[in-house]
Amino acid sequence: MEQQAISKYDRIKAFLMEEALKPESRLKMPTVQELMRKFGASQSPVTRAIRDLEHEGVVRCRRGSGMVSCSAAAREENFPEEMEESDTTVLFLRTDYFAESLWNMEHTILTYARQNKISIINYRMGEEADIPAIIEQVKKSRTLSGIVMNSNPGMKSDKLIRYLNHLPFPVVMINSSNLYENAAENVTILSLDSGQAGRLCIEALARAGHRKVGYIRNEPESDLTRLRFRGINAAAEEMGISVTHFPATIKAWENSAQAAEKITRARLDEIRSLGLTALIYYSGMGALAGRRVLQLAGFRIPEDISVISEDDGSIMEQLYPAGSIVLGEYLAQCRDSLDIILGKIPSPGTKLYPYRYIERESVKQMNF
Repeated sequence: MEQQAISKYDRIKAFLMEEALKPESRLKMPTVQELMRKFGASQSPVTRAIRDLEHEGVVRCRRGSGMVSCSAAAREENFPEEMEESDTTVLFLRTDYFAESLWNMEHTILTYARQNKISIINYRMGEEADIPAIIEQVKKSRTLSGIVMNSNPGMKSDKLIRYLNHLPFPVVMINSSNLYENAAENVTILSLDSGQAGRLCIEALARAGHRKVGYIRNEPESDLTRLRFRGINAAAEEMGISVTHFPATIKAWENSAQAAEKITRARLDEIRSLGLTALIYYSGMGALAGRRVLQLAGFRIPEDISVISEDDGSIMEQLYPAGSIVLGEYLAQCRDSLDIILGKIPSPGTKLYPYRYIERESVKQMNF
């Protein structure tokens, strides 16, 4: 009986640690009653797991609003004393840009660091950030075990890559828009399989009977946008779908929503004259802006034109009609980045994580 109680405690605790990595845990986590039902457990192992995780700084219980993840406090300067004595200190260089995906990745990095007793220096970089200067400044006061970098879509210079190559610890680029063949063994590139995302978009539209599709790249040119382009083209050729690409020059820090708005407005006449029945936007923010332009121009979604895009957080689900999306695997990137620095898993060099398609209301089923 005792062994069974311990087993359930361990399972409940492991489940809650995994749940705490999810961005939505900042607002709500399972209740005691929900956990009891899920694991067929009495209240004792559930409350013990919650109490221990609260003591470890993984979760906190708020009167009247339940249990939430502790990531909001997981900044380097706010770690408890035992965390400051950690042998592992990681510098997290995070792009200071308006995007829910970046906030979500920050949450997972900070939460997983807390769970693994890693001291995190959470540094938000602006557009003109001097990355080597930031790293050298931190190295003067702390002994670093590694760096996790989530930076802007612009291509890193050869000079910067050479600098990173010579650092005496692992550097992991997460959600990287570019793949660097000149990166040394200490530099790991983790990103998304953007070519697969393009294929998923075309496959979804093909299943719905669309044959004339437009593609709007509302993000700066990068290795990932090129992969997306190739994925869309290859799938379209296989499935007999005509794709019209609307090229544009977009700067690394340009607002992706404004870029989509500008491109869509300029191409309204072509969208009509070509008889396009669906548009693929590179990002969700682009789809949001593009939808507004289309609707103001008299297009009904999805009756007149379907819209599909990459995920942009919870807002796509709340729209009407709700946005059909391809959703990338961000959580695994964050967890793997710290596991590589900790030596729990070997560096894969470069790894692309999969997407999955989520069908909602913004794609119309055509009459065959």
